[in-house]
Amino acid sequence: MAFETSYLAFLFPVFLAAMALYFFSGRGAFLISGYNTLPKEEQEKYNLKELTRAMGIFTIVLAVLMTATLFAGIVLNNSMYALVGIICILVFTAGWLYYMNQSKKMKNTPF
Repeated sequence: MAFETSYLAFLFPVFLAAMALYFFSGRGAFLISGYNTLPKEEQEKYNLKELTRAMGIFTIVLAVLMTATLFAGIVLNNSMYALVGIICILVFTAGWLYYMNQSKKMKNTPF
């Protein structure tokens, strides 16, 4: 029973990969936290194409990191590799949030 239940965890990275494809199509802006709640004037300040592309890259890399972490933790049964994977996910997320907030590519203003 535990064997089948633990492998269900691999469905979440598949879901993230599907979300990445949706972001890459340019239609996932309503899924970006905070962007959807901005007034129209504020939304026009952001480059929607670059924003959804960046979120697509973020979710696909997150899906790959999560798959590697799950593989290390469940299949290899090695908690040390799983811990390293979790740390990599946290560092990547923090770095990506910093990039998204500081990048001038996300804004519609000239450089």
